[in-house]
Amino acid sequence: MSYADSKGVKLYYEVHGEGRPIVFVHGGGGNTLSWFQQVPHFAKQYRVITVDLRGFKNSKCPVEDVHPRYFPDDMRAVLDAEGIDKAAFVCQSLGAWAGLPLAARHPDRVASLVLTGTPTPAYSEQNWKVLRESGERFMNRTGRGVATGFLAPHFIEQNPSMKFLYDQIRLLNQPFNARRMQDDDVKLHPQDFEGYRVPTLMMGGALDVFLTPDSHRHVATLIPGAELYEFLQSAHSAYFEEPEHFNRVVGEFLARCYRPFA
Repeated sequence: MSYADSKGVKLYYEVHGEGRPIVFVHGGGGNTLSWFQQVPHFAKQYRVITVDLRGFKNSKCPVEDVHPRYFPDDMRAVLDAEGIDKAAFVCQSLGAWAGLPLAARHPDRVASLVLTGTPTPAYSEQNWKVLRESGERFMNRTGRGVATGFLAPHFIEQNPSMKFLYDQIRLLNQPFNARRMQDDDVKLHPQDFEGYRVPTLMMGGALDVFLTPDSHRHVATLIPGAELYEFLQSAHSAYFEEPEHFNRVVGEFLARCYRPFA
């Protein structure tokens, strides 16, 4: 359990296991605890790093400094603190605002990239419409908890304790203004992807009504060379809803693109 300094903000992160590094970056309702079903699995082969984005759980930060524009530099600060030149990244939802700009602008730091349940900051009119609408839903959520609308209805019905845990993890965070994800200075335009070569896997849930069921399909067309995978029984959070399935798909991608040390 460590902290990395990023221009005066102390970023909390954890390291588990040994081998080539993988950084897991959570979504807007999550933090390092979100990956409890991934860390034990991947730490058998890899050096797994989980990070609290600024303003989330242990990465306390003035509210005016909680903005996605800082996330890529924050990831570089964590890598530098650990003496890591290059790592694989797995990014859920909001976490794509950390991983994708880093891959586009500093590909020397990103060995491979998994994006899941996210519209990403890759700009198109269609994608920004989804982002605006989902951002308003996030900001206007009610006392039903964040899980309602983020997890598939059948999952909530069958797993009430997991729904409770999903909501409790979110309550450890400061409030987050999701509208900042739409600011002009975080947009990635087509020219930002010129020469893009980072192996990228775009994943999404067929039942994701928080975004749209086909949002991930469109986003995959905006990232050159991106592979596409769909979880037919998941909504917004396949890592939480179908962890064994999620871990297998990510593991197979990493085995092709980012082999662990022998």
